[in-house]
Amino acid sequence: MELRRREALLGLLAGGLATGVRGSSARAASEIATVSLDNGLRVHLLANDSRYVSAALTLRSREIPAQGGLAHILEHTSFTGAAGSFTAQQVKEMRRTCIQEGNATTEPGMIQWEATFLPRHLEQALCLLAVTSLDQNFDVDTVRSEARVVLQELHLESNHVSSRPRRMLQTALFGRDHPLGIDTTEAEVAKAQSPPERLAAELRAYARTIRLPANMDLFLVGGFDPALARSTVEDCFGRYPFARGPMLDLPRAAVTRRHTALSVPSPELRRPQSEIQIAWNTGVCIGHPDAGVMLALSEYLNGMLFRQLRERYGDTYDPRASYAPDECSGILEIAIPSTGSLRRIERRVFEGIARLKIEVDSGELSAIRDCQELQRRKAAESNNALLARMVDKTLRGASVHDLDLERVTPQDVVRAAQTYLPAYRGTYVRLALRGR
Repeated sequence: MELRRREALLGLLAGGLATGVRGSSARAASEIATVSLDNGLRVHLLANDSRYVSAALTLRSREIPAQGGLAHILEHTSFTGAAGSFTAQQVKEMRRTCIQEGNATTEPGMIQWEATFLPRHLEQALCLLAVTSLDQNFDVDTVRSEARVVLQELHLESNHVSSRPRRMLQTALFGRDHPLGIDTTEAEVAKAQSPPERLAAELRAYARTIRLPANMDLFLVGGFDPALARSTVEDCFGRYPFARGPMLDLPRAAVTRRHTALSVPSPELRRPQSEIQIAWNTGVCIGHPDAGVMLALSEYLNGMLFRQLRERYGDTYDPRASYAPDECSGILEIAIPSTGSLRRIERRVFEGIARLKIEVDSGELSAIRDCQELQRRKAAESNNALLARMVDKTLRGASVHDLDLERVTPQDVVRAAQTYLPAYRGTYVRLALRGR
């Protein structure tokens, strides 16, 4: 499993709903309306004047392991297998005709279904989401074919040139026992190779433990009539009885307290090119009071690396620094590909960090705020960004889209650098990817 949601967060500055953006929005977004059905399912609606609808349906359960086993196969069979009174072929046809963009993902403790469609397909799309999430039949033919697809996906991911280094870095950051540090690949492969008849029976039994409307949240953003959407959701989802179960409570990942030096040859790189990756858990999670300051600090660090390593020394073409907070960690990561000496580059990175602990340029910080404001305004025009913010705020209590840098001062950034940035050969993980 890749670092959870990290790729989606890299380079993402704070966005916001139209109601939180200075100046008016062309989208004319309304306030979020939240209602609960009698069976416990929560519905979050944000109507605007866009001409399409984006939806996310989340199911949380302690029985959903990290991208693993039965949950992963259940996710894959969602939009392809028989469900309710519909055959597998009918489900596939409904998806093709009413959902223009669709996807599903599995992560520790959660399955999420996503769909984007035209407003005229609202009723059919919602009913398809309901029946495929709450009433799958797991016909053997679908289970057989999708298990093979899952197996191909697992082999593709595990054998990708970046897979081993990412697993090494992830394990060093989270530990082998943390849900985000556990490698489940072997168990998933074994499950996908089970005889189809037995696997289908296991999936039916497993589904009964996680068909939990009270553990589900449905999010809708876009061009729809709120009253019609509410009644349609009630018709599609309300027919399933109340059920609730325990959810996975991700433990806080330990703050990085020691130096770990790793090195691995990379088949992706050819000499003289190599790459150094430096990462540590700051402990500043998404709801931490310093999360906004850390975002400003990471962007300032990103600019500093560009100026020092690219413009001054010519050591690299594309240095990157990013801060990716979630509910259990706040990973700050630096990645620098280069043909130069990785140890020399590492020292120069921390020379720059040492200067950040003394002084920060107010003009540079102002430019970072302007970039954030641009991203905020762009996000207010994107249903997908609005949807991501709604999901994160509802399920995790806060969103990276909400981190406001407007009140962050140079003194705040210096203080954060002194508190959360390590010294050379200090408390961080260093992974050297060496070209063959």
